[in-house]
Amino acid sequence: MYSAIASYNQLRKGDIGIVITSLDATVQHLDCCVLLDHARLFVTPVEEHFFYHTMDVTILSRIHEYFTPGYYRARQYLCQVPEIGRIPSHATLKSSSAPCSTDLADYLPVHTPTQFPGGLAVCAKIAHSGGLDPEKVIEWFEVQRLLGVDKVLLYDMGNPVNLTRVFRYYQNMGLLDLQPYELPGYPANRTLMEKDKRTHQFHHDESMAVLECRQRMSGFSYVMSHDLDEFIIPRRDITLKQFFKEKMEYYQDSAGFYFDTEFFIYNWGPTNPEEDLMLTRYRKATKPHWECTKYVYLPARVLSSTTHSIYPLHPYTTYRIEPEEAVLHHYRRCPDDVWSTCFPETIIDHIMTRYTDLYSRVLTVRQATGVRPSWNTKK
Repeated sequence: MYSAIASYNQLRKGDIGIVITSLDATVQHLDCCVLLDHARLFVTPVEEHFFYHTMDVTILSRIHEYFTPGYYRARQYLCQVPEIGRIPSHATLKSSSAPCSTDLADYLPVHTPTQFPGGLAVCAKIAHSGGLDPEKVIEWFEVQRLLGVDKVLLYDMGNPVNLTRVFRYYQNMGLLDLQPYELPGYPANRTLMEKDKRTHQFHHDESMAVLECRQRMSGFSYVMSHDLDEFIIPRRDITLKQFFKEKMEYYQDSAGFYFDTEFFIYNWGPTNPEEDLMLTRYRKATKPHWECTKYVYLPARVLSSTTHSIYPLHPYTTYRIEPEEAVLHHYRRCPDDVWSTCFPETIIDHIMTRYTDLYSRVLTVRQATGVRPSWNTKK
């Protein structure tokens, strides 16, 4: 079990909900054990809130899971507690045939999300094992600030000192919420590196963070979910808050919006090697298209989300934003295991040059953290 977070979506009238997010391999029937005001015990059968599946057809995924019992699955359970004037303080799960534990160490504290009306958060998934370039991470954070982001939630699975200094800088600013992350179960010492990406376990390991972030950031009006090499960029020079507000005035039944992707591929080399920032060095991109799409959603209108999908509550729906209005920028090496060619038709996109004070912002953080870019500029 990773966390227990209070929820008010899809509940019986007068109930308090607690969503427990876990990575587990249990096949038993479960009950919720909830401590009210740190003392009184309440027991109730668990309900399925959201179970992540690696296949689009749920029945096929369940059959696969039945015959592969060793995997740890990303799951969310719901405990509904009647509102009787007592506050749920701790919660845990147990087998229906077993008693509730009397040891407080077996319980998770119940976290109540901070309410931030009008606020914009980013679920940035997992930082792990030195797979990130600190300079690029600085540029990512500074662009998010320029776009109007109020909070970034990131899960920390062990990172080198130079990256930790960058994270601490943004934690001290109040922008970054950094939560510890580990992978229980078998196989031991597994990672989230590229070599494991095609396994079913990888997708569960990665998806638990996406599920958990939906609950933890539920107090914000808007939540984006994308990686530290991705940016949702409006074509007009406005903040994302303003952009989303305008879209909601038009699409009043929307639970969220999807964005087409432009891939900026490092293998192609920098178009502007004289530039000091990665985001202005690389301007050649694929034409915007529907691949590895990401999104923004309204937590109050969404049951859950996974890496590339939103699951809206009735009667809400989702919409696809036209690439003439906004796109997802994705900076990476060529995905040659997926693309038939690493040289598709391309465009030149200069839009990141409009952030004229980005360089001075990045320079300030470099000086504060001791980070230097790993590339040389060519004048």
